[in-house]
Amino acid sequence: MIVVTRINKNHLFLKTIPVPDAPCPLCKDRGKMKMTFYQLQLEAGWVRNTKKITAAVSCENCHRDVPVVRWDNELDAFYKAEKKQIQVKTSFNAGKVGRFLIWLTVLFFGAIFLLLAGLFIYHRIGPEQTTKTVTSRAEQVRQSGQYAGSPQPGDLVLVYLFDDHKQGLFKITSIDAANDVVKAIASDKSIDVPANAREVPAADADFKPGNEMSFSWTDYKSLRFIAPDKKLLGNVQMIYRK
Repeated sequence: MIVVTRINKNHLFLKTIPVPDAPCPLCKDRGKMKMTFYQLQLEAGWVRNTKKITAAVSCENCHRDVPVVRWDNELDAFYKAEKKQIQVKTSFNAGKVGRFLIWLTVLFFGAIFLLLAGLFIYHRIGPEQTTKTVTSRAEQVRQSGQYAGSPQPGDLVLVYLFDDHKQGLFKITSIDAANDVVKAIASDKSIDVPANAREVPAADADFKPGNEMSFSWTDYKSLRFIAPDKKLLGNVQMIYRK
């Protein structure tokens, strides 16, 4: 943010004293010059009284002001000596416009700070969240192997079906260990691989009794979905247990 503000320079009167015995650089008359001292004030919506002291010289004989470029060594030495004796008070007053500009500047840089802080936090936490998601899925794959060895009614099985070239979701309804048979009902929905069981869109109404099928428990332990006629239907991608 760039705020262009015109700064006015004011000169506050301090005192006027005679310059004894110094010749006027313009008319050469002596003892007729006076030096007036001022304090520099800056104003631009705010007001600041600075430490800087300036001076102007005038001659009562020729009634002219002596420009600084015409000052001789005596005038310059007199100015420096007298300036050291003057004590000025500095001050700063923001004013309405100044306070507005200050608040505007604070808000601007505050917004920049929050933006940078947000980007920093995002880049620090974002990768961690990604890592946690990957870890969660890796853990789910490990659990899927365990669930396949000991299936339970209600388990949700995500299978890649070779004939349909899509993922199908099945819910296990019963397990007959003696006959090596597991029965499951297919869902009408196609889903992506969720990270955990809570994210699986599986309502009871999605599983219709007419879509029930049987497959081998032995093959299921190897994460394969094989029909009773030994046809390979697909591979098990994930098993969810709520």
